[in-house]
Parts: sequence; C-alpha cells; structure tokens
Amino acid sequence: MTSKLDSAPLGTAVRITRIDWDILSHDEGRRLREFGLLEGVEVKPLHRGSLFSREPLALGIGRMQVIIRGRQAAAIEVEPAATA
Repeated sequence: MTSKLDSAPLGTAVRITRIDWDILSHDEGRRLREFGLLEGVEVKPLHRGSLFSREPLALGIGRMQVIIRGRQAAAIEVEPAATA
C-alpha cells in the first residue's frame, strides 16, 4: 500500500516507489536527485517543521539528513520498508 511521503509516519522507514517528476521544477528534481532521492531508496521521516506547520520535512537517507519542502514530499510515493 503506497502513500505520499508528506503523510508518512515519523520515525518509520519507508521505500520510495515513485516520484512524480512532472510536477517538480527542473531545479527541484535536480536537488532531490543530488540528495539521493530516487525510486527504490529507503528514507526515514525524522521531524516536521513547527508546531503549526508541516513544513519542512527532515529525512534520514542513510547517514545523511536532508530537508525538503512539503510540496516536494507530496510528489513522492512511498510504501513501508521491508523489515530485515
């Protein structure tokens, strides 16, 4: 069952199944690729913005932490990561 990254539960690893590159600008797409956000990659949502906002979204990707905007997270479909 897939969902959008912007609604994924915090602290739970998910795997990227699809990214809607068409709704992202060229620069946004390049930035996400540079961060390693591609189909098949496992990420962990760590925390969201402030008390009154769901933006930005902090993600753990391997040993790296990155911040993306809610609009970008909404373009990314994820599924629960397989447990080892």
